[in-house]
Amino acid sequence: LAGLGFIAGVLLLTGIIWYFAKDLPDFNSIADYQPKLITKIYSENNKLVAEYAKEKRVYVALEDVPEKIVKSLLATEDKKFYEHSGFDLKGIFRAAVKNFLLGSREGASTITQQLVKNLLLTNERTYTRKVKELILSYRIEKRFSKEEILELYLNHIYLGAGSYGVMQAALTYFNTDLDSLNNAQIALLVGLPKAPNGYNPLKRPKVARFRRDVVLGRMLATKLITKEEYDIAIKKDLQLNPRKKYYGQAAPDYSEHVRRILKDKYGSKFLYTSGLQVNTTLDLELQESAQKAVLKGVRSYDRRHGWRGPIAKLTFLDAWETKLKQLNKAYSNYKVIGEFAYVYEIDSENKTAKIMLKDSQKAMVPFRELKWARKFIETDKKGPSVKKVEDVLDIGDVILVKKLAKQQKAKEVEKTVKKTITENGIEKEVQEKVKETIQPELEYSLEQYPNVQSALVAIDVKTGAVKALVGGFDKQGTFNRAIQAERQVGSSFKPFVYATALEKGFKTNSILLDAPIILRDNELNKAWKPQNYSEKVYGPSPLRRGIEKSRNLMTIRLARKVGISNIIKFASKFGLPTENMERNLSTALGSASISLIDMVSAYTVFANTGIYNKPYFIDSIQDRKGTLIYKKGYNCVECSNEMAQETNVPKELEELEPSGEPIISDTLAYMVTDLLQGVVKRGTGWRARAVGVPIAAKTGTTNDYKDSWYVGYTADLAVGVWSGFDNPQTLGNQETGSGVSGPIWTDFMKEAKKHLPNSNFQIPEDIVFVKVDEKTGQLPTESTKKTILEVFRNGEEPNTQDNEENFEGNAMESDILEGIY
Repeated sequence: LAGLGFIAGVLLLTGIIWYFAKDLPDFNSIADYQPKLITKIYSENNKLVAEYAKEKRVYVALEDVPEKIVKSLLATEDKKFYEHSGFDLKGIFRAAVKNFLLGSREGASTITQQLVKNLLLTNERTYTRKVKELILSYRIEKRFSKEEILELYLNHIYLGAGSYGVMQAALTYFNTDLDSLNNAQIALLVGLPKAPNGYNPLKRPKVARFRRDVVLGRMLATKLITKEEYDIAIKKDLQLNPRKKYYGQAAPDYSEHVRRILKDKYGSKFLYTSGLQVNTTLDLELQESAQKAVLKGVRSYDRRHGWRGPIAKLTFLDAWETKLKQLNKAYSNYKVIGEFAYVYEIDSENKTAKIMLKDSQKAMVPFRELKWARKFIETDKKGPSVKKVEDVLDIGDVILVKKLAKQQKAKEVEKTVKKTITENGIEKEVQEKVKETIQPELEYSLEQYPNVQSALVAIDVKTGAVKALVGGFDKQGTFNRAIQAERQVGSSFKPFVYATALEKGFKTNSILLDAPIILRDNELNKAWKPQNYSEKVYGPSPLRRGIEKSRNLMTIRLARKVGISNIIKFASKFGLPTENMERNLSTALGSASISLIDMVSAYTVFANTGIYNKPYFIDSIQDRKGTLIYKKGYNCVECSNEMAQETNVPKELEELEPSGEPIISDTLAYMVTDLLQGVVKRGTGWRARAVGVPIAAKTGTTNDYKDSWYVGYTADLAVGVWSGFDNPQTLGNQETGSGVSGPIWTDFMKEAKKHLPNSNFQIPEDIVFVKVDEKTGQLPTESTKKTILEVFRNGEEPNTQDNEENFEGNAMESDILEGIY
């Protein structure tokens, strides 16, 4: 009977195994395990800029994991790892009894079982899942070596704070590699697998320390550390040094655009799991300068238009400290400007506002740092000048402040004090001079969060590489105004009008009439009477003067002569989106809406001897094994069909022809450059003169001052700045391209030139320079007051006859023109 019972038991067990083994996942798939790795974005100098991943993991081979970490882990998680065949029956029985008697939930899973649960099964707590787990664990132990299982476990296990694997956990908690961990740090990591969220030291430091100390005890018991080492480790705090989170803070808009490119190219799944190394064209020094310049520019504009008042009004009973913390958290984007503070006292005598920061830190806002804050009434109207602190602030105001970089130094003062002394048994009072050091309170400036926005793009003119990009001052990385926003470009479009004219045979000194003009459309019964910005007219003037002073009337007459269709066709060669440009003369004045990056890219053609390079962000991409799968200027020769279908990842690369394409002659490119240098020397682009290097640039301002543009270049770098409101509205009277975007452009280029070669614009062989009268554009005469060097094609320089013949039209008071405008 005993034998029959044994046989029956074996048959029953076999039946159970067969039943549950029918629908098991393929454990052999572990052999093809591809861990989800982090895609990393690097700058051109190989500095880490951003990381994208579903699971943060840095894969490490078992041989590169210090032995003490491995042994400590086994001592804590699976003491019989090298003895069992996937599961520990005694441990399972012991845990079952304990759970039954005590009603607890003690596990007895081996490392192999944990791996099965994480890789092949779910976390559901059922007997069915447990049986499947045991069967798979046994099979895996038969199929894979202990070392292979251990390596998988060390890299796959979740260890809290979004970290997978021991290497990533070391980086997350200690910002170091595995070899640099001390005993206390090893114990903390080894204690995490049991409850990674429960023992997360960043969120639950006390519990994490308790768990660490338990592990240290096991390390001592198993002789992995000595008693002396244990005594040292047990006294240490958690020694946390959290690694910086690389979400792209250094270049948020740039990083986000690269992420979108990768997502479009490879798909979201591949991007977030494949562990790509992406090398970009980003110059971090230029990027930092760009972000600072944009922030300074919008802050300056915002202050010019007045103080919109405190963010909130509180009383001391409102639990202000909690409110400040809530505001700092709710308005995290405000921290690019400053931090929230509470005004608890107005010191009228010393002209300061006493403020309290979070954590009850006291400071002050001196009068000089708030006297800018005239009350905002409307865009072009402010309240009276600020005479005292009370004109701006009141007790209970919650405001935005920023710590000043330069603080007042401590002062040493001499004071006279009274003290009592005893002489010959008699007490008497005497005066004594003593020195005292006075530590001034920390000083802060009054700030407010700007409503206006600005964007900046910087492109290498010779390659098209995007070196810096700011899509908005607040670093949100959401709406990228440099790429996604298309705004009317105003006069920054005029270089393409004048370039078309030069290509059609006009000269830089051709005379155009600057006089009133009325354009009528008889079919629509409409009339348009454009004006110059100054609302004045200047009579016959050289073509150069039209672009240097951004004269609208001259530009319209030039566009009529050249033909608006020819101008649009010409502009299309520069990569500008011309499909929706209206075929009327308003286009010549910049009525078309174009993105900032497209405008800057188009300007690079003038700087690069007429050669167009499409702007690009990514230089190369490597896969998780370091294999080059993309390189700018190369193409895929032979792609894996399976991989290509899912990810478009090339397997082999071939060099392409140079991408640069000459679209205009180097002569024409230089002539336009010379005209735009004149814009800086004598015209609306004057602010760039402060940079101190040869610069060609053009400003742009749209109707009602809704958009402000400044686009220009050196021989090496093209830069564009746009400023305005997301919901188009006036920036205010006289807030032009020169006044709003110009300072941002100039501030950026002052820093950028420190990192650029000191290059000059290349002058083609068939260019000649002739001294001409600045006012007439003709050869100097006795009445000439000022001359300039004018640029001409060889053979087209002026002679004496030109003085009488080179006039287009005559100085009529006005023109009335028929046809579409």
